[in-house]
Amino acid sequence: MDEIVVTDQEIGKFEQREDGVYLSVYREKRDLFDFEDLRKEIIRKGVVNADFEVIRKIWQDASGESLKIADYFERYDTLKDKYIEVSVADNVMEAYLSLGVPEGIAEITVNDVLYKLYERGVECGIDEKLIDKLLKDGQPVRKAVVARGKPRVDGQDAKIDMKIDIEKSSQPLINEDGTVDFKNINLIKVVDKDQLLAVKTPATPGEVGFTVTNKKLEPRPGEDEPMPRGKNTYLSEDELSLYSSLIGNVFYEDHLLHVENVYVVRGNVDYSTGNISYPGDVIINGDVKADFQVHTEGNIFVRGTVEAAELVSTSGNIEVKKGIIGTQKEKKAKVVADGSVKALFIQEGVVSAGKDVEVGSYILNSVIHAESEVRAMRDRGLIAGSTVFSGSCIRAKTIGSMSDTKTSIKVGKIIKDEVNLKHQDLEEEFSVLAEEDKLLRKRLDFLDLLKKRLPKFPPEKEKELALLLEKIKKLEQIKNDVVQEQEDFNAKFVDQFGKERRIYVLQNLWPGVLIGINEVVRKVEGRQRRVMAELEENQIEFKRVSLKDAAGDGTGQATDIEEDEEGEE
Repeated sequence: MDEIVVTDQEIGKFEQREDGVYLSVYREKRDLFDFEDLRKEIIRKGVVNADFEVIRKIWQDASGESLKIADYFERYDTLKDKYIEVSVADNVMEAYLSLGVPEGIAEITVNDVLYKLYERGVECGIDEKLIDKLLKDGQPVRKAVVARGKPRVDGQDAKIDMKIDIEKSSQPLINEDGTVDFKNINLIKVVDKDQLLAVKTPATPGEVGFTVTNKKLEPRPGEDEPMPRGKNTYLSEDELSLYSSLIGNVFYEDHLLHVENVYVVRGNVDYSTGNISYPGDVIINGDVKADFQVHTEGNIFVRGTVEAAELVSTSGNIEVKKGIIGTQKEKKAKVVADGSVKALFIQEGVVSAGKDVEVGSYILNSVIHAESEVRAMRDRGLIAGSTVFSGSCIRAKTIGSMSDTKTSIKVGKIIKDEVNLKHQDLEEEFSVLAEEDKLLRKRLDFLDLLKKRLPKFPPEKEKELALLLEKIKKLEQIKNDVVQEQEDFNAKFVDQFGKERRIYVLQNLWPGVLIGINEVVRKVEGRQRRVMAELEENQIEFKRVSLKDAAGDGTGQATDIEEDEEGEE
Protein backbone atom coordinates (compact mmCIF):
# COMPACT_ATOMS: atom_id res chain seq x y z
CA MET A 1 0.00 0.00 0.00
CA ASP A 2 1.50 3.33 -1.10
CA GLU A 3 0.91 6.43 0.90
CA ILE A 4 0.02 9.62 -0.96
CA VAL A 5 2.01 12.36 0.78
CA VAL A 6 1.79 16.06 -0.08
CA THR A 7 4.06 18.46 1.86
CA ASP A 8 4.62 15.86 4.55
CA GLN A 9 0.93 15.18 5.05
CA GLU A 10 -0.73 11.89 4.12
CA ILE A 11 -3.85 12.69 2.13
CA GLY A 12 -4.71 9.21 0.82
CA LYS A 13 -3.45 5.75 -0.21
CA PHE A 14 -2.97 3.49 -3.24
CA GLU A 15 -3.67 -0.22 -2.84
CA GLN A 16 -2.80 -2.88 -5.39
CA ARG A 17 -5.34 -5.71 -5.30
CA GLU A 18 -5.78 -8.79 -7.46
CA ASP A 19 -8.50 -7.10 -9.54
CA GLY A 20 -6.79 -3.74 -9.87
CA VAL A 21 -5.59 -0.54 -8.21
CA TYR A 22 -7.66 1.22 -5.56
CA LEU A 23 -7.46 4.80 -4.24
CA SER A 24 -8.77 6.38 -1.07
CA VAL A 25 -8.74 10.14 -0.21
CA TYR A 26 -9.26 11.39 3.35
CA ARG A 27 -12.06 13.93 3.64
CA GLU A 28 -10.45 15.82 6.52
CA LYS A 29 -7.31 16.43 4.43
CA ARG A 30 -8.87 17.18 1.06
CA ASP A 31 -9.62 20.85 1.75
CA LEU A 32 -5.99 21.50 2.65
CA PHE A 33 -4.85 20.85 -0.92
CA ASP A 34 -6.20 21.03 -4.46
CA PHE A 35 -6.54 18.36 -7.13
CA GLU A 36 -3.33 19.39 -8.90
CA ASP A 37 -1.36 18.51 -5.75
CA LEU A 38 -2.79 14.97 -5.92
CA ARG A 39 -2.17 14.70 -9.66
CA LYS A 40 1.46 15.79 -9.31
CA GLU A 41 2.01 13.31 -6.49
CA ILE A 42 0.66 10.42 -8.57
CA ILE A 43 2.85 11.31 -11.58
CA ARG A 44 5.82 11.90 -9.30
CA LYS A 45 5.46 8.27 -8.15
CA GLY A 46 6.05 7.28 -11.77
CA VAL A 47 2.46 6.34 -12.61
CA VAL A 48 1.99 7.24 -16.27
CA ASN A 49 -1.34 5.58 -17.14
CA ALA A 50 -3.60 7.12 -14.47
CA ASP A 51 -7.15 8.05 -15.49
CA PHE A 52 -7.33 11.43 -13.84
CA GLU A 53 -11.00 11.97 -14.64
CA VAL A 54 -11.87 9.02 -12.42
CA ILE A 55 -9.37 10.16 -9.80
CA ARG A 56 -10.89 13.65 -9.84
CA LYS A 57 -14.31 12.23 -8.94
CA ILE A 58 -12.82 10.27 -6.03
CA TRP A 59 -11.05 13.47 -4.93
CA GLN A 60 -14.29 15.42 -5.03
CA ASP A 61 -16.25 12.80 -3.04
CA ALA A 62 -13.41 12.20 -0.54
CA SER A 63 -15.39 9.50 1.21
CA GLY A 64 -12.30 7.80 2.60
CA GLU A 65 -13.35 4.53 0.92
CA SER A 66 -10.98 2.68 -1.41
CA LEU A 67 -12.33 2.86 -4.97
CA LYS A 68 -10.96 1.18 -8.07
CA ILE A 69 -9.19 3.54 -10.45
CA ALA A 70 -7.41 1.14 -12.85
CA ASP A 71 -6.77 -2.51 -13.67
CA TYR A 72 -3.06 -1.92 -13.15
CA PHE A 73 -0.56 0.94 -12.82
CA GLU A 74 2.02 1.39 -15.49
CA ARG A 75 5.21 2.85 -14.13
CA TYR A 76 7.64 5.06 -16.01
CA ASP A 77 10.01 3.05 -18.18
CA THR A 78 13.60 4.16 -17.56
CA LEU A 79 14.50 3.10 -21.11
CA LYS A 80 12.82 6.32 -22.19
CA ASP A 81 15.48 8.38 -20.41
CA LYS A 82 17.69 8.45 -23.50
CA TYR A 83 14.86 10.07 -25.50
CA ILE A 84 13.76 12.61 -22.88
CA GLU A 85 16.14 15.27 -21.58
CA VAL A 86 15.10 18.06 -19.23
CA SER A 87 17.35 21.02 -18.38
CA VAL A 88 16.80 24.19 -16.37
CA ALA A 89 18.11 27.71 -17.04
CA ASP A 90 20.68 29.15 -14.67
CA ASN A 91 18.16 31.70 -13.40
CA VAL A 92 15.63 28.88 -12.86
CA MET A 93 13.03 30.85 -14.84
CA GLU A 94 12.80 28.42 -17.77
CA ALA A 95 12.88 24.66 -18.28
CA TYR A 96 13.83 23.06 -21.58
CA LEU A 97 12.78 19.79 -23.18
CA SER A 98 14.78 17.85 -25.75
CA LEU A 99 13.11 14.83 -27.39
CA GLY A 100 14.38 12.02 -29.53
CA VAL A 101 12.26 9.67 -31.64
CA PRO A 102 11.90 6.38 -29.70
CA GLU A 103 12.72 3.14 -31.52
CA GLY A 104 11.28 -0.20 -30.59
CA ILE A 105 9.47 0.98 -27.46
CA ALA A 106 6.05 2.32 -26.76
CA GLU A 107 5.41 5.99 -27.51
CA ILE A 108 6.35 8.75 -25.08
CA THR A 109 3.35 10.35 -23.31
CA VAL A 110 2.77 13.71 -21.68
CA ASN A 111 2.86 12.01 -18.29
CA ASP A 112 6.30 10.60 -19.13
CA VAL A 113 7.60 14.09 -19.75
CA LEU A 114 5.86 15.43 -16.64
CA TYR A 115 7.52 12.68 -14.60
CA LYS A 116 10.95 13.74 -15.86
CA LEU A 117 10.16 17.43 -15.23
CA TYR A 118 9.04 16.68 -11.66
CA GLU A 119 12.11 14.54 -11.18
CA ARG A 120 14.25 17.53 -12.19
CA GLY A 121 12.31 19.70 -9.72
CA VAL A 122 10.32 21.59 -12.37
CA GLU A 123 6.77 21.99 -11.09
CA CYS A 124 5.50 25.43 -12.07
CA GLY A 125 4.60 27.17 -15.30
CA ILE A 126 4.53 23.92 -17.30
CA ASP A 127 2.91 24.17 -20.74
CA GLU A 128 1.28 20.76 -21.10
CA LYS A 129 -0.42 21.70 -24.37
CA LEU A 130 2.93 22.49 -25.94
CA ILE A 131 4.37 19.20 -24.68
CA ASP A 132 1.40 17.33 -26.15
CA LYS A 133 1.90 19.09 -29.51
CA LEU A 134 5.61 18.34 -29.60
CA LEU A 135 4.95 14.66 -28.90
CA LYS A 136 2.24 14.44 -31.58
CA ASP A 137 4.54 16.06 -34.16
CA GLY A 138 6.86 13.06 -33.73
CA GLN A 139 9.95 15.07 -34.60
CA PRO A 140 13.16 15.49 -32.64
CA VAL A 141 13.09 18.52 -30.36
CA ARG A 142 16.06 20.56 -29.15
CA LYS A 143 15.65 22.58 -25.97
CA ALA A 144 12.06 23.69 -26.38
CA VAL A 145 10.88 25.94 -23.56
CA VAL A 146 8.15 23.93 -21.87
CA ALA A 147 8.01 25.71 -18.54
CA ARG A 148 8.33 29.34 -17.59
CA GLY A 149 8.50 30.96 -14.22
CA LYS A 150 6.83 34.23 -13.46
CA PRO A 151 9.09 37.21 -12.74
CA ARG A 152 8.20 39.16 -9.65
CA VAL A 153 6.50 42.52 -10.21
CA ASP A 154 7.71 45.12 -7.76
CA GLY A 155 5.08 47.36 -6.23
CA GLN A 156 4.43 50.86 -7.48
CA ASP A 157 5.32 53.70 -5.16
CA ALA A 158 2.46 55.86 -3.92
CA LYS A 159 1.84 58.89 -6.12
CA ILE A 160 0.43 62.28 -5.23
CA ASP A 161 -1.36 64.01 -8.08
CA MET A 162 -1.68 67.73 -7.46
CA LYS A 163 -5.03 69.05 -8.69
CA ILE A 164 -3.95 72.67 -8.43
CA ASP A 165 -1.09 74.63 -9.94
CA ILE A 166 1.52 75.11 -7.20
CA GLU A 167 4.32 76.32 -9.44
CA LYS A 168 5.06 79.97 -8.78
CA SER A 169 5.86 81.66 -12.06
CA SER A 170 6.88 85.24 -12.59
CA GLN A 171 5.73 85.19 -16.20
CA PRO A 172 3.91 88.43 -17.07
CA LEU A 173 0.43 88.55 -18.56
CA ILE A 174 0.33 88.84 -22.35
CA ASN A 175 -2.65 90.92 -23.45
CA GLU A 176 -4.83 90.20 -26.49
CA ASP A 177 -3.10 92.94 -28.46
CA GLY A 178 0.28 91.31 -27.81
CA THR A 179 1.48 93.83 -25.23
CA VAL A 180 3.00 92.54 -21.99
CA ASP A 181 1.63 93.49 -18.56
CA PHE A 182 4.51 93.09 -16.13
CA LYS A 183 2.31 94.06 -13.17
CA ASN A 184 -0.01 91.06 -13.47
CA ILE A 185 2.02 87.89 -12.99
CA ASN A 186 -0.47 85.91 -10.92
CA LEU A 187 1.79 84.62 -8.16
CA ILE A 188 -1.11 84.02 -5.78
CA LYS A 189 -2.91 80.69 -6.06
CA VAL A 190 -6.39 81.07 -4.59
CA VAL A 191 -8.59 78.07 -3.84
CA ASP A 192 -12.21 77.79 -2.71
CA LYS A 193 -13.51 76.12 0.42
CA ASP A 194 -13.80 72.33 -0.13
CA GLN A 195 -11.77 72.53 -3.34
CA LEU A 196 -9.88 69.35 -4.25
CA LEU A 197 -6.15 69.94 -3.85
CA ALA A 198 -4.51 66.54 -4.33
CA VAL A 199 -5.34 62.89 -4.98
CA LYS A 200 -3.25 59.98 -3.80
CA THR A 201 -2.72 56.74 -5.68
CA PRO A 202 -1.75 54.26 -2.94
CA ALA A 203 1.39 52.17 -3.11
CA THR A 204 0.88 48.63 -4.42
CA PRO A 205 2.32 45.51 -2.78
CA GLY A 206 3.54 44.09 -6.09
CA GLU A 207 3.02 40.58 -7.42
CA VAL A 208 4.78 37.47 -6.18
CA GLY A 209 6.79 35.67 -8.83
CA PHE A 210 8.03 32.09 -8.92
CA THR A 211 10.71 29.98 -10.54
CA VAL A 212 9.95 26.80 -12.47
CA THR A 213 11.06 24.93 -9.34
CA ASN A 214 8.31 26.67 -7.36
CA LYS A 215 10.51 29.05 -5.43
CA LYS A 216 8.62 32.20 -4.51
CA LEU A 217 10.09 35.50 -5.67
CA GLU A 218 8.92 38.11 -3.21
CA PRO A 219 8.38 41.58 -4.75
CA ARG A 220 9.61 44.88 -3.36
CA PRO A 221 6.49 46.61 -2.07
CA GLY A 222 5.92 50.19 -3.24
CA GLU A 223 6.94 52.94 -0.87
CA ASP A 224 4.22 55.00 0.69
CA GLU A 225 4.10 58.75 0.36
CA PRO A 226 2.13 60.67 2.95
CA MET A 227 -0.53 63.09 1.86
CA PRO A 228 0.85 66.67 1.94
CA ARG A 229 -1.72 67.73 4.51
CA GLY A 230 -0.84 71.17 5.81
CA LYS A 231 -2.72 73.94 7.57
CA ASN A 232 -6.41 74.38 6.82
CA THR A 233 -6.78 71.22 4.76
CA TYR A 234 -8.65 67.96 5.40
CA LEU A 235 -8.72 64.41 4.05
CA SER A 236 -11.57 62.37 2.63
CA GLU A 237 -12.77 59.29 4.50
CA ASP A 238 -10.51 56.99 2.51
CA GLU A 239 -7.64 59.45 3.08
CA LEU A 240 -6.90 59.52 -0.64
CA SER A 241 -8.21 63.02 -1.42
CA LEU A 242 -7.07 66.31 0.10
CA TYR A 243 -9.37 69.35 0.28
CA SER A 244 -9.13 72.96 1.37
CA SER A 245 -11.13 73.83 4.50
CA LEU A 246 -11.39 77.53 3.61
CA ILE A 247 -11.05 80.08 0.84
CA GLY A 248 -7.49 81.30 0.68
CA ASN A 249 -3.99 81.23 -0.71
CA VAL A 250 -2.58 77.75 -1.31
CA PHE A 251 1.17 77.21 -1.20
CA TYR A 252 3.61 74.31 -0.97
CA GLU A 253 6.10 74.49 1.86
CA ASP A 254 8.14 71.81 3.66
CA HIS A 255 6.51 69.13 1.49
CA LEU A 256 3.03 70.16 2.67
CA LEU A 257 0.12 71.99 1.06
CA HIS A 258 -1.09 74.86 3.21
CA VAL A 259 -4.09 77.12 2.77
CA GLU A 260 -4.16 80.44 4.56
CA ASN A 261 -6.65 83.25 4.45
CA VAL A 262 -3.71 85.57 5.10
CA TYR A 263 -1.38 86.21 2.18
CA VAL A 264 2.08 87.38 3.28
CA VAL A 265 4.34 89.35 0.96
CA ARG A 266 7.82 89.02 2.44
CA GLY A 267 9.20 92.08 0.66
CA ASN A 268 7.78 94.89 -1.45
CA VAL A 269 4.81 94.85 -3.77
CA ASP A 270 6.60 95.59 -7.01
CA TYR A 271 7.53 93.84 -10.26
CA SER A 272 8.67 90.79 -8.28
CA THR A 273 5.12 90.20 -7.01
CA GLY A 274 2.94 92.05 -9.48
CA ASN A 275 -0.47 93.37 -8.51
CA ILE A 276 -2.22 91.49 -5.72
CA SER A 277 -5.85 90.43 -5.83
CA TYR A 278 -6.83 88.21 -2.91
CA PRO A 279 -10.04 87.29 -1.04
CA GLY A 280 -8.52 87.24 2.46
CA ASP A 281 -6.14 89.32 4.58
CA VAL A 282 -2.87 90.59 3.09
CA ILE A 283 0.27 91.38 5.10
CA ILE A 284 3.03 93.25 3.27
CA ASN A 285 6.37 93.30 5.08
CA GLY A 286 7.83 95.94 2.78
CA ASP A 287 6.46 98.85 0.73
CA VAL A 288 3.78 99.10 -1.93
CA LYS A 289 5.55 100.71 -4.84
CA ALA A 290 4.03 103.31 -7.15
CA ASP A 291 1.56 102.15 -9.82
CA PHE A 292 0.90 98.78 -8.19
CA GLN A 293 -2.43 97.58 -6.77
CA VAL A 294 -3.52 95.54 -3.77
CA HIS A 295 -7.19 94.51 -3.83
CA THR A 296 -8.68 92.29 -1.15
CA GLU A 297 -11.88 91.43 0.66
CA GLY A 298 -10.03 91.22 3.98
CA ASN A 299 -7.64 93.45 5.92
CA ILE A 300 -4.44 94.96 4.52
CA PHE A 301 -1.43 95.57 6.75
CA VAL A 302 1.65 97.30 5.29
CA ARG A 303 4.79 97.44 7.44
CA GLY A 304 6.45 99.94 5.12
CA THR A 305 5.06 102.83 3.09
CA VAL A 306 2.47 103.11 0.36
CA GLU A 307 3.64 105.16 -2.59
CA ALA A 308 1.41 106.31 -5.47
CA ALA A 309 -0.29 102.91 -5.44
CA GLU A 310 -3.85 101.67 -5.02
CA LEU A 311 -5.07 99.75 -1.96
CA VAL A 312 -8.67 98.54 -1.80
CA SER A 313 -10.29 96.47 0.94
CA THR A 314 -13.95 95.73 0.22
CA SER A 315 -14.72 94.24 3.65
CA GLY A 316 -11.84 95.03 6.01
CA ASN A 317 -9.44 97.61 7.44
CA ILE A 318 -6.20 99.03 6.08
CA GLU A 319 -3.18 99.91 8.23
CA VAL A 320 0.06 101.41 6.91
CA LYS A 321 2.77 101.40 9.54
CA LYS A 322 5.09 103.95 7.91
CA GLY A 323 2.62 106.16 6.10
CA ILE A 324 1.05 106.93 2.73
CA ILE A 325 2.93 109.18 0.34
CA GLY A 326 1.87 109.70 -3.27
CA THR A 327 3.90 111.47 -5.94
CA GLN A 328 3.82 115.22 -5.61
CA LYS A 329 1.00 116.69 -7.80
CA GLU A 330 1.31 114.03 -10.50
CA LYS A 331 -0.06 110.89 -8.85
CA LYS A 332 -1.72 110.36 -5.54
CA ALA A 333 -1.95 107.22 -3.49
CA LYS A 334 -5.46 105.79 -3.49
CA VAL A 335 -6.61 103.93 -0.37
CA VAL A 336 -10.17 102.63 0.02
CA ALA A 337 -11.44 100.51 2.91
CA ASP A 338 -14.87 99.33 3.93
CA GLY A 339 -13.64 99.57 7.52
CA SER A 340 -11.03 101.92 9.00
CA VAL A 341 -7.76 103.31 7.63
CA LYS A 342 -4.75 103.87 9.90
CA ALA A 343 -1.40 105.31 8.86
CA LEU A 344 1.56 107.12 10.39
CA PHE A 345 0.86 109.95 7.95
CA ILE A 346 -1.04 110.65 4.72
CA GLN A 347 0.57 112.84 2.07
CA GLU A 348 -0.62 113.22 -1.53
CA GLY A 349 -3.28 110.60 -0.94
CA VAL A 350 -6.95 109.98 -1.66
CA VAL A 351 -8.37 107.99 1.24
CA SER A 352 -11.91 106.72 1.73
CA ALA A 353 -13.05 104.71 4.76
CA GLY A 354 -16.38 103.18 5.71
CA LYS A 355 -15.46 103.86 9.34
CA ASP A 356 -12.55 105.90 10.78
CA VAL A 357 -9.41 107.45 9.35
CA GLU A 358 -6.62 107.85 11.91
CA VAL A 359 -3.10 109.17 11.41
CA GLY A 360 -0.23 109.26 13.85
CA SER A 361 1.32 112.47 12.59
CA TYR A 362 -0.23 114.48 9.75
CA ILE A 363 -2.49 114.73 6.69
CA LEU A 364 -1.00 116.86 3.91
CA ASN A 365 -2.25 117.68 0.40
CA SER A 366 -4.77 114.85 0.48
CA VAL A 367 -8.45 114.11 0.07
CA ILE A 368 -9.98 112.21 3.00
CA HIS A 369 -13.47 110.77 3.32
CA ALA A 370 -14.52 108.89 6.44
CA GLU A 371 -18.05 107.89 7.32
CA SER A 372 -17.13 108.01 11.01
CA GLU A 373 -14.24 109.93 12.67
CA VAL A 374 -11.06 111.46 11.32
CA ARG A 375 -8.31 111.65 13.97
CA ALA A 376 -4.85 113.27 13.90
CA MET A 377 -4.04 113.36 17.61
CA ARG A 378 -0.46 112.18 18.07
CA ASP A 379 2.91 113.73 17.27
CA ARG A 380 2.30 116.78 15.01
CA GLY A 381 -1.40 115.99 14.64
CA LEU A 382 -1.61 118.26 11.60
CA ILE A 383 -4.20 118.55 8.82
CA ALA A 384 -3.18 121.03 6.11
CA GLY A 385 -3.59 121.58 2.37
CA SER A 386 -6.26 118.90 2.32
CA THR A 387 -9.97 118.33 1.87
CA VAL A 388 -11.30 116.23 4.73
CA PHE A 389 -14.85 114.95 5.17
CA SER A 390 -16.19 113.04 8.16
CA GLY A 391 -19.67 111.68 8.73
CA SER A 392 -19.44 112.49 12.45
CA CYS A 393 -16.36 114.13 13.97
CA ILE A 394 -12.87 115.42 13.15
CA ARG A 395 -10.19 115.71 15.85
CA ALA A 396 -6.72 117.18 15.26
CA LYS A 397 -4.04 119.12 17.09
CA THR A 398 -3.62 121.63 14.27
CA ILE A 399 -5.74 122.39 11.20
CA GLY A 400 -4.37 124.68 8.48
CA SER A 401 -1.04 126.53 8.55
CA MET A 402 0.48 129.93 8.90
CA SER A 403 1.11 130.05 5.12
CA ASP A 404 -2.64 129.82 4.51
CA THR A 405 -2.53 126.60 2.51
CA LYS A 406 -5.95 125.71 1.18
CA THR A 407 -7.61 123.46 3.73
CA SER A 408 -11.25 122.40 3.81
CA ILE A 409 -12.72 120.50 6.74
CA LYS A 410 -16.29 119.26 6.77
CA VAL A 411 -18.45 117.06 8.96
CA GLY A 412 -22.01 116.26 8.15
CA LYS A 413 -24.63 114.29 6.36
CA ILE A 414 -24.46 112.99 2.81
CA ILE A 415 -25.10 115.77 0.31
CA LYS A 416 -28.79 115.84 -0.53
CA ASP A 417 -28.28 115.66 -4.30
CA GLU A 418 -26.14 112.53 -3.88
CA VAL A 419 -28.85 110.92 -1.76
CA ASN A 420 -31.57 111.69 -4.27
CA LEU A 421 -29.44 110.40 -7.16
CA LYS A 422 -28.68 107.10 -5.41
CA HIS A 423 -32.30 106.68 -4.37
CA GLN A 424 -33.45 107.39 -7.91
CA ASP A 425 -31.01 104.85 -9.37
CA LEU A 426 -32.30 102.12 -7.06
CA GLU A 427 -35.92 102.95 -7.82
CA GLU A 428 -35.28 102.86 -11.58
CA GLU A 429 -33.41 99.55 -11.30
CA PHE A 430 -36.27 98.00 -9.33
CA SER A 431 -38.83 99.34 -11.83
CA VAL A 432 -36.97 97.75 -14.77
CA LEU A 433 -36.71 94.43 -12.92
CA ALA A 434 -40.41 94.50 -12.05
CA GLU A 435 -41.37 95.10 -15.70
CA GLU A 436 -39.10 92.27 -16.87
CA ASP A 437 -40.60 89.98 -14.22
CA LYS A 438 -44.09 90.90 -15.42
CA LEU A 439 -43.27 89.97 -19.04
CA LEU A 440 -41.66 86.67 -18.04
CA ARG A 441 -44.63 85.66 -15.91
CA LYS A 442 -47.04 86.55 -18.72
CA ARG A 443 -45.15 84.17 -21.03
CA LEU A 444 -45.12 81.54 -18.26
CA ASP A 445 -48.92 81.73 -17.93
CA PHE A 446 -49.27 81.25 -21.69
CA LEU A 447 -47.02 78.17 -21.74
CA ASP A 448 -48.85 76.66 -18.74
CA LEU A 449 -52.18 77.12 -20.53
CA LEU A 450 -50.74 75.64 -23.75
CA LYS A 451 -49.41 72.62 -21.87
CA LYS A 452 -52.85 71.90 -20.40
CA ARG A 453 -54.63 72.13 -23.77
CA LEU A 454 -52.22 70.26 -26.04
CA PRO A 455 -52.39 66.42 -25.92
CA LYS A 456 -48.61 66.31 -26.42
CA PHE A 457 -46.49 69.25 -25.34
CA PRO A 458 -43.63 69.86 -27.87
CA PRO A 459 -40.11 69.24 -26.50
CA GLU A 460 -38.92 72.68 -27.58
CA LYS A 461 -41.75 74.27 -25.57
CA GLU A 462 -40.87 72.09 -22.58
CA LYS A 463 -37.30 73.35 -22.84
CA GLU A 464 -38.50 76.97 -23.12
CA LEU A 465 -40.67 76.46 -20.03
CA ALA A 466 -37.72 75.16 -18.00
CA LEU A 467 -35.51 78.06 -19.10
CA LEU A 468 -38.28 80.51 -18.28
CA LEU A 469 -38.64 79.16 -14.74
CA GLU A 470 -34.87 79.44 -14.27
CA LYS A 471 -34.89 83.07 -15.49
CA ILE A 472 -37.73 83.98 -13.14
CA LYS A 473 -35.86 82.39 -10.23
CA LYS A 474 -32.69 84.37 -11.02
CA LEU A 475 -34.65 87.58 -11.52
CA GLU A 476 -36.35 87.12 -8.14
CA GLN A 477 -32.94 86.85 -6.50
CA ILE A 478 -31.75 90.04 -8.23
CA LYS A 479 -34.90 91.86 -7.08
CA ASN A 480 -34.28 90.70 -3.52
CA ASP A 481 -30.71 92.00 -3.73
CA VAL A 482 -31.93 95.42 -4.93
CA VAL A 483 -34.51 95.56 -2.13
CA GLN A 484 -31.80 94.72 0.40
CA GLU A 485 -29.56 97.42 -1.05
CA GLN A 486 -32.40 99.93 -0.72
CA GLU A 487 -32.93 98.95 2.91
CA ASP A 488 -29.21 99.16 3.67
CA PHE A 489 -28.94 102.55 1.99
CA ASN A 490 -31.99 103.93 3.78
CA ALA A 491 -30.66 102.72 7.14
CA LYS A 492 -27.33 104.34 6.43
CA PHE A 493 -28.97 107.55 5.31
CA VAL A 494 -31.04 107.80 8.50
CA ASP A 495 -27.93 107.12 10.59
CA GLN A 496 -26.12 109.97 8.88
CA PHE A 497 -28.73 112.42 10.09
CA GLY A 498 -28.73 111.07 13.65
CA LYS A 499 -25.08 111.86 14.48
CA GLU A 500 -23.68 114.75 16.49
CA ARG A 501 -21.19 116.56 14.28
CA ARG A 502 -18.28 118.56 15.65
CA ILE A 503 -14.73 119.54 14.82
CA TYR A 504 -12.15 119.61 17.64
CA VAL A 505 -8.82 121.42 17.42
CA LEU A 506 -6.45 120.86 20.34
CA GLN A 507 -3.82 123.49 19.46
CA ASN A 508 -4.21 125.84 16.47
CA LEU A 509 -6.97 126.41 13.94
CA TRP A 510 -5.35 128.75 11.41
CA PRO A 511 -7.03 131.51 9.39
CA GLY A 512 -8.19 130.66 5.87
CA VAL A 513 -9.43 127.17 6.76
CA LEU A 514 -12.94 126.40 5.46
CA ILE A 515 -15.06 124.72 8.14
CA GLY A 516 -18.27 122.98 7.10
CA ILE A 517 -20.99 121.35 9.16
CA ASN A 518 -23.78 119.84 7.07
CA GLU A 519 -24.57 122.53 4.45
CA VAL A 520 -23.21 125.46 6.50
CA VAL A 521 -19.68 126.68 5.69
CA ARG A 522 -17.55 129.22 7.55
CA LYS A 523 -14.10 130.55 6.77
CA VAL A 524 -11.79 130.96 9.75
CA GLU A 525 -10.81 134.63 9.99
CA GLY A 526 -8.48 134.62 12.96
CA ARG A 527 -6.32 132.06 14.75
CA GLN A 528 -8.30 129.89 17.13
CA ARG A 529 -6.86 127.93 20.09
CA ARG A 530 -8.23 124.74 21.59
CA VAL A 531 -11.72 125.10 20.15
CA MET A 532 -14.67 123.04 19.12
CA ALA A 533 -16.71 123.97 16.06
CA GLU A 534 -20.39 123.06 16.16
CA LEU A 535 -23.65 124.08 14.52
CA GLU A 536 -25.99 126.34 16.49
CA GLU A 537 -29.11 127.85 14.93
CA ASN A 538 -27.75 127.10 11.47
CA GLN A 539 -24.44 128.88 12.18
CA ILE A 540 -21.01 127.49 12.96
CA GLU A 541 -19.77 128.59 16.37
CA PHE A 542 -16.34 128.15 18.00
CA LYS A 543 -16.20 127.24 21.66
CA ARG A 544 -13.30 126.79 24.04
CA VAL A 545 -13.02 123.16 25.24
CA SER A 546 -11.00 121.23 27.77
CA LEU A 547 -8.17 118.98 26.66
CA LYS A 548 -10.09 115.94 27.82
CA ASP A 549 -13.16 116.84 25.74
CA ALA A 550 -11.04 117.70 22.72
CA ALA A 551 -9.12 114.42 22.89
CA GLY A 552 -12.41 112.60 23.15
CA ASP A 553 -10.99 109.32 24.45
CA GLY A 554 -9.75 110.10 27.97
CA THR A 555 -6.38 108.47 27.29
CA GLY A 556 -4.26 111.39 28.42
CA GLN A 557 -2.81 111.91 24.95
CA ALA A 558 -3.14 115.67 25.36
CA THR A 559 -0.32 115.87 27.95
CA ASP A 560 2.18 117.25 25.41
CA ILE A 561 -0.33 119.98 24.48
CA GLU A 562 -0.73 120.90 28.10
CA GLU A 563 3.03 121.34 28.43
CA ASP A 564 3.12 123.58 25.33
CA GLU A 565 0.45 125.85 26.74
CA GLU A 566 2.19 126.11 30.08
CA GLY A 567 5.30 127.27 28.22
CA GLU A 568 3.32 129.98 26.43
CA GLU A 569 1.84 131.27 29.63
